[in-house]
Amino acid sequence: MRRKLLIITIMFFLFFLLLSGCKNNEDKSEKIIGNFKNLDSYSCDVDMKIQNDKQTVSYKGKQFYDKRYGYRFELENNRVMVYKDNNIFVKDLKSGFKYSTDKNFDSVFKLSFIGEYVGLVYTNEKIKVSSKTIDNKKYEVISLDIPGNNKNINKANLYIDADNEKPEYLSIYDWRDTEKIKVQYSKFDFNKELNKNLFVIE
Repeated sequence: MRRKLLIITIMFFLFFLLLSGCKNNEDKSEKIIGNFKNLDSYSCDVDMKIQNDKQTVSYKGKQFYDKRYGYRFELENNRVMVYKDNNIFVKDLKSGFKYSTDKNFDSVFKLSFIGEYVGLVYTNEKIKVSSKTIDNKKYEVISLDIPGNNKNINKANLYIDADNEKPEYLSIYDWRDTEKIKVQYSKFDFNKELNKNLFVIE
């Protein structure tokens, strides 16, 4: 009798722990999604790798995002790109040459901005949040489809550090689930007050 009672007690305890763990994971996921939806601005360093059929191309730079002003991408010491309204304003830092183009001209660098995915979280019906441990580090992973007809840019997984709740890297896949773009984020500063002039090409 005592043995049966002990077994029942242990099973009840394990069941309680399982339920508590699931509840904590749900709460953590909801909190991270909430923070993500309330992202008004940020700055960070990026290390970006783009894989094509022949090679892997690497870029480093610094990003700024403000939902009022747009995006700014400082691409190493080569050029600055400001995404504003329906245009991209570009300045070549070596020659000083400036020009603008339609925002649809760029389908790669724009997708490296976390701000691009804030809107998708509200509108994407197939968004999924899961927990994953990589090299003993816990992440909350936001998975969503990328709208459009580009087969090379089909869906994305955004990995958010479960401890500090900051984005750490983004993987973008083609229709075959092959990783085509990977962006590593560092020095991520949430809801930072940014100068409006950052989003003006001078």
